[in-house]
Amino acid sequence: MTDRAKIIDRLKKEDTFYLISHMLPDGDSIGSLLAMGEGLRIIGKKVTLFTPGHIPRKYSFLKGAELVKHEVAIDDPEITILVLDSSDPDRLGIFKEAVMNSKNVINIDHHVTNQRFGTLNLVDSSAAATGEIVYNILEELQVPINESIAESLYVAISTDTGSFKYENTSPNTHRVIAALLENGINPGSISHMIFDERPLSFYMLLKEALSSLEMYEGRSLAVMTLSKDIKERSGATSDDLEGIVNYTRNIEGIELGILFYVDGDREVKVGFRSKVLDVSVLAGRLNGGGHIRAAGARMEGDFETVKGKVIAEACKMLKELPV
Repeated sequence: MTDRAKIIDRLKKEDTFYLISHMLPDGDSIGSLLAMGEGLRIIGKKVTLFTPGHIPRKYSFLKGAELVKHEVAIDDPEITILVLDSSDPDRLGIFKEAVMNSKNVINIDHHVTNQRFGTLNLVDSSAAATGEIVYNILEELQVPINESIAESLYVAISTDTGSFKYENTSPNTHRVIAALLENGINPGSISHMIFDERPLSFYMLLKEALSSLEMYEGRSLAVMTLSKDIKERSGATSDDLEGIVNYTRNIEGIELGILFYVDGDREVKVGFRSKVLDVSVLAGRLNGGGHIRAAGARMEGDFETVKGKVIAEACKMLKELPV
């Protein structure tokens, strides 16, 4: 029996589950968590949802977002834990220890860099989003897809495909989305909330980021830098950092964009975006991970040292691209 079949069997037979998504939750992480949680409740299961850190404001409209817990309250290693959209245990933050001590961990993800840390693993890198995999699981469990589940899955899939602009968007992605739209959701209003509407603090932070713009490697590499001090001076929150790195890649002629976020004296978060380059490989060389066109890493060290190492590695990969 495959892991997929074993996972479906366990979801049918067991009564209680813990569901956990990764730190700094994005739309796929939150949407998959809420959809899976509601789906399991519909078929009579008892579920508790967790995520390290708060849910970004723009996803707070999703049904069940207020029920997600942010503190470790996992005290029974026999209860099966479903980990959603997390490529490695380190991304689980304060929940890592509980997950690694659990006897039953179901790892559901679509990242090509997934470390397959579960006792059962359903990792499908051909899926555009973990939400796509969750939809298929709920179908196999014969869960009726209602409007709120459809809304959560629409958020999950649309965010991880960049509103269906990225190369990971497949014919199956659109088939799933078509099925979700049959449930009465409004893609226009959802897309406006998650892609278009931003607080003023975001634009103040973006102004700072653009003022730091640097070009390297014959103007094929664009780099921007932000810090915790700049974020606070802009009146911004951590939520406002999401999406800023995309402005590097969107510059005409740029192949690779990088955003450095200096989070403290010895910690730097690095975001990568590309047009052709597989940045999951680049991030992997720096102990990070992610998608082919969108990835990241958390690095320790003083900023200038980290920056020099990252840019050197990035330039090396750019030189390896075919002319």
